[in-house]
Amino acid sequence: MMDITEQLPQELVEKIISFLNVKDIGRFSKVSVGWREAANKDPIWLHECMKNGWLRYGVKSEIIKACSLPQKETNVSLTSPVFRLFVPEDTRLSPLCKWKGIFLRVHHLSINWAKGRYTVGPILRGHKQKVSALASNGTSIVSGSDDKSLIIWDVATCTEVKTLNMHSDSITALVLRGNTAITGCADSAIRVIDIVSGQIIFTLMGHAGSVEHLGIVGNSHLISAATDKTVRVWSLPDRQLKCVFRDHTDEIECMCCHGNLVLTGSWDKTMFLWDIIKQKHIFKLEGHEEVVSCCQFDDNITVSGSADCTLRIWNTKTGECNHTLEGHDGEVYCLVYNKELIASGSQDSTIRLWSHTGKCLHVLTGHLGVVRCLHINSQRLVSGGDQKKIGIWDYRTGQLLNMVHRNPTRLHLMWVSETKLVAASPEQPGTITVMSYW
Repeated sequence: MMDITEQLPQELVEKIISFLNVKDIGRFSKVSVGWREAANKDPIWLHECMKNGWLRYGVKSEIIKACSLPQKETNVSLTSPVFRLFVPEDTRLSPLCKWKGIFLRVHHLSINWAKGRYTVGPILRGHKQKVSALASNGTSIVSGSDDKSLIIWDVATCTEVKTLNMHSDSITALVLRGNTAITGCADSAIRVIDIVSGQIIFTLMGHAGSVEHLGIVGNSHLISAATDKTVRVWSLPDRQLKCVFRDHTDEIECMCCHGNLVLTGSWDKTMFLWDIIKQKHIFKLEGHEEVVSCCQFDDNITVSGSADCTLRIWNTKTGECNHTLEGHDGEVYCLVYNKELIASGSQDSTIRLWSHTGKCLHVLTGHLGVVRCLHINSQRLVSGGDQKKIGIWDYRTGQLLNMVHRNPTRLHLMWVSETKLVAASPEQPGTITVMSYW
């Protein structure tokens, strides 16, 4: 029998292999050392990564550098999620090519999320009252509490690094940029803090109420919204207030940033789209009959959810409402979307998946109580709600992949990365749970 890997040009061999699916490539590689070497080529595995939408992992190194939680200190579900690739020391085989290594790691990670293979770190305890704000950069977790404390935690060891007692009231908002944490407080102050040294870099004053929402636009502008009904734009390099938006007539319930634009939703049942460069509002979006509780937008669409049990899809360029999404039997608490669909979580314990034209695609059930948190990426939808439940879903089919019943506490705040899930409890004393799918 002719050995095609020896008789044919390498380019032609790679072309032939490109017609095989992943399982067949695996079988092909088992035939002989020569066939394994022929299939261990970057163009082949780059093509497989491209088909699965995994090209970003070639430049995003989190999945390769991500740490696993200490095995001796964790609770392991089903089987360990830790990726291990056994390579004999005396092997004649060449090292895995870059894109095959990436494919194997991402495939392993996807299976971990789908099958519920994760480890749970020791519960992070330190706050005396509920955790009111949460942020992470993958290496550190920063949490703020009603007990006025800010705690920095190390993700790898699930241990407390330092506790900062520099606030005079509840910490109500938090953003993390590198080693800098920015906090909003019920005392109306905004503090910019170096989490390495634990020192306040500077403080911004101006609000007349609790600072409930924070966002960073570009590298230089900080956006804050408070119970005084105002939105303020600050220059971080200058440490100065740039402008104040005062058009809302009631407290602001939600805020998000994109480009040079800021979107706010309020108890006055309206949303405003603001341009921080032109320092004025572009559109006033009206239509909801109750408080606008959640929102997200990009250059083309704006999506809002309300206590009136509906979502609305707006044209960001014109301010017109294109679709009203009806179906929930309770207040809409959270929403996320990507290029494929929109997901909404409600007081009615369901998650609804919608097309961008307003059609309901799936109704996801399994939660008990309010669905409070949603996260979506190109692979999965993650939902968090009352009764300690976290759901992992295939949003393309509406299938529940895994329900994490073992989250030790209730949750109301959630942070999700490619490899980790961090959840904070609304109970007293406040606790934080770290789960690693890697």
